[in-house]
Amino acid sequence: MKKVIIIHAWGSNPKEHWYQEEKKILENLGYKVFLPEMPGGDWPKKDEWLEIIKDLKPDNETVLIGHSLGTPAILRYLEIADRPVDKFFSIAGFAQDLKIEQTKNFVSEPFAWDRIRRNTNHIYVINEINDPYVPLEIGREIAEKTGGEFIEVPGNIHFDKMDLNLINTRIENL
Repeated sequence: MKKVIIIHAWGSNPKEHWYQEEKKILENLGYKVFLPEMPGGDWPKKDEWLEIIKDLKPDNETVLIGHSLGTPAILRYLEIADRPVDKFFSIAGFAQDLKIEQTKNFVSEPFAWDRIRRNTNHIYVINEINDPYVPLEIGREIAEKTGGEFIEVPGNIHFDKMDLNLINTRIENL
């Protein structure tokens, strides 16, 4: 069965932002959607987030969507995955130290970009031009290192709200 796993941002939860709306849209498209509440509150731990993603058993019919801290969590999963996923969407994601102590444990070690590329069939990196937390260049760098498609959009709200067609048209077109 086709499934989508949405990993929310740091300091967030599944009821915030655009997550519930996206879940409903994708369920109407026939996807089984998982939107777990990630543990750790203000001090998330990479290993705990990885366990949750692993327990959902992503496979070649899975789409992974990471918002902000959800991106490095998914990248860490893709480094160790035993099979590729269909698609990965990085929304306002990062893969380097943003000088935020609470999120450093996700990005303190270099990423295994070759493994990440092998474990993902299609990668989309979506960033806002004037994001106050994640500079556009960071998204562009993720796209370059993963071979993903880079999509820049106007905005400066760190995708607290977003045009869900940025995701949905790409999920169904491949």
